[in-house]
Amino acid sequence: MNIMLKKEIFRVEESSVTLEKLINDASKNVTGTLNEISVVILPSHGYEDVFYAGTLDTLDFLNEKGIKTDVYASDDEYKELSLHGADIWLGSFLISSVVVPIFCNVISSYIYDKLKAKKDDNIALKFMVENKEGKTTAVEFNGKVEHLSKAIDAVKGLSDGN
Repeated sequence: MNIMLKKEIFRVEESSVTLEKLINDASKNVTGTLNEISVVILPSHGYEDVFYAGTLDTLDFLNEKGIKTDVYASDDEYKELSLHGADIWLGSFLISSVVVPIFCNVISSYIYDKLKAKKDDNIALKFMVENKEGKTTAVEFNGKVEHLSKAIDAVKGLSDGN
């Protein structure tokens, strides 16, 4: 057995993270923008930590594609964690279920076209989809890009349109 082989993680579970909770826990500098957006990019390890390097590129890409997105930090609070490796770490996203279909297409485009991810690259990300009733379901994936479609499909299944 090769110890360098990494076990794939794919989980779908309930989450306690909601937009209302984020707004209540946020500093005044952050709460003003959260009511107007559809996607919140959370720090790398929950919402009291730093963001992965490249988060601002992801933010810009999503906004350029018409998905109102912001990071869960003010300019003064924003810090990046630079990981040096071949893996792609995108972080955690809280997504309103109404934008899930377009978000899935745009994030896939970002991963494959902008980041030029290849099927044997490793990728780690977490999507938390909040439905109209305020219930959140998290889809976490850490594995080969070639298997990412099962996570994207799980997120698509959480759309309010389904």
